[in-house]
Amino acid sequence: MGFVKEEACISTILVQRHGWGDFGVLPGSMAVLYGRRMNTEQVFPLYRAAGCGLLAMLVGVGIARFGYAPLVPALVAAHWFTAAAAFWLGTTNLLGYLIGAAGMRAWRRPIHTRAAVTTLMGLTALSLIASAWNFGVFYAGIWRLLTGITGGALMVLMAAAVVGRAPPAKRGQVGGITFAGMGTGIMVSGLLIPRFLVFGLPMTWALLGGFSLLATVAVGIMMPPAVITPTARPVGKQVLNKPVALLIIGYALCAFGFLPHMLFLASFVAIGLHRGVAAGADVSAVLGVAAALGPPILGRIADRVGFLKTLVGAYVVMTVAVSVPMFTGSVIGLSISAFGVGAVALGAVLLTSGAIASLVAPNRLAANWGLATMSYAVMQAVSAAAFSSLFHATENYEILFGIGTVATFISTVFVLFSERLSRNFDPDHSS
Repeated sequence: MGFVKEEACISTILVQRHGWGDFGVLPGSMAVLYGRRMNTEQVFPLYRAAGCGLLAMLVGVGIARFGYAPLVPALVAAHWFTAAAAFWLGTTNLLGYLIGAAGMRAWRRPIHTRAAVTTLMGLTALSLIASAWNFGVFYAGIWRLLTGITGGALMVLMAAAVVGRAPPAKRGQVGGITFAGMGTGIMVSGLLIPRFLVFGLPMTWALLGGFSLLATVAVGIMMPPAVITPTARPVGKQVLNKPVALLIIGYALCAFGFLPHMLFLASFVAIGLHRGVAAGADVSAVLGVAAALGPPILGRIADRVGFLKTLVGAYVVMTVAVSVPMFTGSVIGLSISAFGVGAVALGAVLLTSGAIASLVAPNRLAANWGLATMSYAVMQAVSAAAFSSLFHATENYEILFGIGTVATFISTVFVLFSERLSRNFDPDHSS
């Protein structure tokens, strides 16, 4: 999908006319005349849009996707599903995520962003509320598939609707706010779901759905209206430019490096180090807090030194952080490890989308970011299955963290080469 970022000289731009939510259209010729005196934030309220993006990511990915993991033990214990069925439902959600990302990448019709975002969020809220009824695994699978589709679509749409519209000097800050929603969802889910469960599973699902519905209403009120216009599908074979191709490979490998911490760190502390469930939950909470703080912090750094340079440095930090459990089991060491991995793994979403925005023409942003999103999801699914099988065969946590360290190191190398190739690179003459 190729979304066109509205350019003042060739199209129209949305201009704030009467204040909070009323926008008019300024002809392109007038935009040329007055363009130099117009502030981008006045044309399109970036921070209000970024706040809506945060809520969309919080609901669509943070709660609907990552919030499922804390529910699995309760679902199995209450005999709603077997452990195998619960795993299948997680895989179904990932399949939906791929469908949503691919669908947005292929979309060719104009998108009214406020209507699209609120519709996707509303469907997510509906899915969560519908999950409060236990009508079997296939019934639950329908709603897990739908939440995956809406999450994947929102991930791609937010990059084009918010990050892609931001001026380069503020792209990191605005994107940091937007993608912090995922980490915030991880943190909120980890903190609230155990407390919701005292009221039972149906009420827990209903509360999650109700919160998501309120967030949807808030976005419907605050989201500035805008239209993203797709371009016609280019004729002939489209080839990724080399910096973007290397960047996407590095991004996919980041998913491989993130999985040992996401799947096994808590059990490593609780079971492998014999410290109990509470200690495992504590280190997971650190990872969740880092996931919420990482995107805005890294976004501010990226605005100062550049997205690719920031991403290279962040991956170096993540490589070290992933390796820590192989060398120490101390509380401080593992907390630092969890914070480093959580901050960078979620911050990499922002940094990669911002880097792609700087490496391709505006009408190629959504297509390239959609491909990156799909690649990440596929690698995450493959690596999750591989790590689970390896642990079942070896019951050795250190091997998992070692493989994750190697994957993250290779990811760093790919992004470093991408950064080197991106120098003196003209995105307007690339695909």
